[in-house]
Amino acid sequence: MSAGSFEEFVAAVSTASFRTAHLLTGERRAAEDLQQEALIAVHRRWDRFADRTEALTAVRRELVAAHVGRRWSRVGESFAHSPLFVGAAGVPGFAPARPDPVPQDETAAALAHLSPVERAAVVLRHGTGLPEDQAADALGASADDVRALVERALDQLGEVLGVDGTQAAARVRELAARPPAAPDGVHARVLDGERAQQRHRAGLIALAGFLVLVVLLVLVLVTG
Repeated sequence: MSAGSFEEFVAAVSTASFRTAHLLTGERRAAEDLQQEALIAVHRRWDRFADRTEALTAVRRELVAAHVGRRWSRVGESFAHSPLFVGAAGVPGFAPARPDPVPQDETAAALAHLSPVERAAVVLRHGTGLPEDQAADALGASADDVRALVERALDQLGEVLGVDGTQAAARVRELAARPPAAPDGVHARVLDGERAQQRHRAGLIALAGFLVLVVLLVLVLVTG
């Protein structure tokens, strides 16, 4: 068996993966970056997946991993307007931030008070409705750890929202039931982003080689 066509897979999962990404980030631009980064990572290993279920599991893992480690995206935004990074706009994280056209509601704003891991746990369990074992897999944690994370996250959400944990979970489910419109052309964006990453990786290697050459020349001149 195989996972089939990557393009067909992206078409099938783009709406759900974007909804998860938006729940994780609360911002459209960041959610687009998160989804793109996750799908690029899955595309690189596409031939290794036995079926689409395995590929979908990988998408969830990559979304969580990118969310938890997304501080680099903020760094990329800070350099986005620099002439040195003119060609980097296609690389996830290296694009100017743009305002989300849909203002955050109270629940979305409250989610921002959680740590990235806590937010991921509550989004997976109550935003996407994943069972505990699948949420644990996506987080790379045990079911007990996920249970504790979700409980702590709901307590914090409840404090911010002025409700109890059960009501906080219901608020997250209500938020998830109002997903933003998924972006168009996700497959093309994934391929463009992957090519941009490859170009910039090659550019960094070339720059490193040039710097090494300069150092060697300086050493030769100094010792000569």
